[in-house]
Amino acid sequence: MRSMGEKNIHPIQIEDLKIPNNLWLAPMAGFSNQALRVFTKSFGAGLAFTEMVSVEGLIRLNKKTLEYIHLEEEGMAVVQLFGKNEPKKFYQAAQILRERAGAKIVDINFGCPVRKVVHNEAGSYFLKVPQTMGDVIKALKDAGLMVSAKIRSGFDRINIEETIPVLSEAGADIITLHPRLAIQFYRGKADWELFRKAREMTKAVLIGSGDVESPEDAERLFADFGVDGVMIGRRAVGAPYIFSQILDYFTTGQYHSYSITEIKALMIKFAEVYVNLTHKDSIIPIRGSLIQYYKNVPHANPLRQAISSAKTIIDLKTILENF
Repeated sequence: MRSMGEKNIHPIQIEDLKIPNNLWLAPMAGFSNQALRVFTKSFGAGLAFTEMVSVEGLIRLNKKTLEYIHLEEEGMAVVQLFGKNEPKKFYQAAQILRERAGAKIVDINFGCPVRKVVHNEAGSYFLKVPQTMGDVIKALKDAGLMVSAKIRSGFDRINIEETIPVLSEAGADIITLHPRLAIQFYRGKADWELFRKAREMTKAVLIGSGDVESPEDAERLFADFGVDGVMIGRRAVGAPYIFSQILDYFTTGQYHSYSITEIKALMIKFAEVYVNLTHKDSIIPIRGSLIQYYKNVPHANPLRQAISSAKTIIDLKTILENF
């Protein structure tokens, strides 16, 4: 038995904000809804981020956009903003977040590689013009918020030696690095060696993201690459229990592997959390998430197809009972 927890798993303190631990759920468009945030926290995630929220939609008080910043019933969460290089609008959006969501901290998406977002000069477009990132950070700091910035290693070339100093000098409290180029999307392997270089460039809280698939991966990140915390994205959608696995592994050196029966029960539980939070019977919006539970299970394609047709929890239960 071993206990690595005190060394590697620990709270993060930023000014008067104390985050319970340094294992965080990533912001993911289409996945990081309130249900997933609540569900992963029940497994020990210390912090969870919303899907991308449009700065333009916020300042226009767009009804659909405002739904993304509904943070009640889940405790601590961070809204991720995206928009083009218009610091005044980011400032306005920050004021709305403070007033309507009680936000103390905000995350900025400087890494989204989706073409539509880049075409609108948002997301990873900023990686092409690093100095503009600093202007956005300063505007949010002026609005009285702590600021987190999520970046990639560059747009079409590695340039963290340009981006990270700009973010640090502008006052970013947290920098999350996903060490892939924007043009890679999720292809290839995340270049974890870049975390070492990033660590030398900033005193901000440095969070490592990309290809964390197991407790052993988290152990390597902490032990070998100097990160202050770990952010988990795609793996957490279909395995929200990865957070409890990491916590157990760092405490005892062991962790529980979930059986198919247990995974089915978790799928139903997640659907129940979603329905309870939305007050709607339809589970159509989370079918993509439910499919991820069987992402790497052999011969599960018929089940995934069946889940794609489920409309209610009753449908889901029937499907799972028949497979």
